[in-house]
Amino acid sequence: MGVGNEMGIGRATKLLLLVCVAVAAVAPLAGQRPSSERNLETDRVTRGPSAPLNRQDAVLTIVKVKGSISDVDLEKRSVTIVPDSKKADKVELTFPQPRGREQIKVSKKAAKRLGKKDIELDELKPGTSVRLRYYPSLQQVMELIVEQPAG
Repeated sequence: MGVGNEMGIGRATKLLLLVCVAVAAVAPLAGQRPSSERNLETDRVTRGPSAPLNRQDAVLTIVKVKGSISDVDLEKRSVTIVPDSKKADKVELTFPQPRGREQIKVSKKAAKRLGKKDIELDELKPGTSVRLRYYPSLQQVMELIVEQPAG
């Protein structure tokens, strides 16, 4: 029986030691403020009604345009579009994707002529008819579709 008590005391001691180590590891965190208090100032800037992403005219607005490409700048990774509408001014837009990953699609009609469904930025030429959607607040292309390749 003496051997059994020693085993039981040994286990209890190990359990007590384990609990003490766990409490010691969590103790430094007890002095920190809760996340909601700690991020209160950040929340005012990023989540308030006047935060950039919460304004109705911000990133969520998408504009659809039909027009033709007047310039392609490979250094800035941008295209300048002249809208078909006489009321609109030309727009210079950049691509948010990394170099070589720009999403430039080709319409079915243009795909028959070009022989492919996607093209690279350096393959775009001035005079190409396009249809696009973009974020005006960021001046970035969301989707660019080639309708008619430059002749």
